[in-house]
Amino acid sequence: MDIFLLKIINLSLSAALFLIAWLAKNVVGVWLNPVSIFSLFWFFFTAFPLFVAFEAPVNPLAIAYILAFCIFFSLSALFFRWRRGFIRNANKLSAAHYFDRPLITIALYSSCTFATLMLIIGMLQQGFSIALLLDSPLSIGGTYASKRYSGEIVSSVYSQIGLQFSYCTVVLGGLLYGSRDTTRRRKKLIIISFLPSLLVVFLQSAKGLFFFSVFLFIGGVLVTKIYDKKFSLFNGAEIRTLATYGLFALPVVIASFLSRGIYQLNDSVLIISRLRYYLISYSSVHLPAFSDWFSDRYTGESSMGYRQDFLSMGFYTFMSFFRLAGDDRPVLAGIYDEYYSYGDTIQGNLYTAFRGLISDFTLPGSLLVAFILGGLCNFFYWRLLSSRSSAFSTLFFIYFVAISYQTYIVSSLTWITIPVAFLVQWVMLHFLMKTRV
Repeated sequence: MDIFLLKIINLSLSAALFLIAWLAKNVVGVWLNPVSIFSLFWFFFTAFPLFVAFEAPVNPLAIAYILAFCIFFSLSALFFRWRRGFIRNANKLSAAHYFDRPLITIALYSSCTFATLMLIIGMLQQGFSIALLLDSPLSIGGTYASKRYSGEIVSSVYSQIGLQFSYCTVVLGGLLYGSRDTTRRRKKLIIISFLPSLLVVFLQSAKGLFFFSVFLFIGGVLVTKIYDKKFSLFNGAEIRTLATYGLFALPVVIASFLSRGIYQLNDSVLIISRLRYYLISYSSVHLPAFSDWFSDRYTGESSMGYRQDFLSMGFYTFMSFFRLAGDDRPVLAGIYDEYYSYGDTIQGNLYTAFRGLISDFTLPGSLLVAFILGGLCNFFYWRLLSSRSSAFSTLFFIYFVAISYQTYIVSSLTWITIPVAFLVQWVMLHFLMKTRV
């Protein structure tokens, strides 16, 4: 098929994802709802790669499946009495009453300090010295990344604790940031909230924690908008603020790539070329890679052969719970060992959460799972609207935003860190919201 005709079909399917978000807005009454958020994520996750990785082929059937998944995810929204939920939400006190408190501020600063300390101790356990941490953080990031890919990183309880408190820091930071009006005080919260995750970016050349933290933070801000009866996702001023902070985030990402040894290249043209390759691969490989895997499974046409699992009963989607139950089947650090590539433009092993869902439950089974997951997300959103101060529903929505973002990579429940962090923070947030200090 002509590449431009194929691109038009794919972009039309991608635009249909935006249509689902708009229809959900009309059903619920506001843009700030789970179906619209999830569908908007996947509108971006399909449209952006179609432009950025223009040359890489994408099977329209793969995007059609994603569209079907979002449709099934959205169906349960028709069964809720949203008007009643918004009436109850109108009787809530403001976000500042629940979240802008001295005790939560103390918890934020304490969590940030403790996370930073644990992460540094974890780095020392890997053989790095304090002097090296201070003198050459970029070179440390590259060395750490090489050790991680070669399996030389020693398991560290300190690093795990630091990771847990990094999540806690950014969740509390997002709730405080959204609850405050003073610009100066809010800027300080940004620095404190992201300090642990930025430390991981520079010292470990790992970007996953930072981006997940960004969307945990955004989830916290969106929750405060619900408490304050503001149901737009972002207004004009907030979009400008996000764009500004996004410009600051770009050098962080570039620094992470440079730490992998690119900065040692003498040719500036070669450095720019490698940075472009990394940026395109990290942001856009998921769609053509999933398309290639999907084509291999259902049409037998792909650029490479894949390991195909059939009916693995939730292992790839809920791997953390299988591990807790004693399932010790071997899985690589990157989950999949196949690396999709197209010329010199793009390469990576990001296959989206949909690969795991289809492998676990089959294609029709995954659509049933989409309906169930959509029902859970809509139910807890309705509970968030209806309850005066539900810590569980508050935290569920925050993590929903971040997990929805991460579906372009893999299921967030692959790692036990996420459910453990959720449980710990649920207990903590319940105490903080009930204590009037």
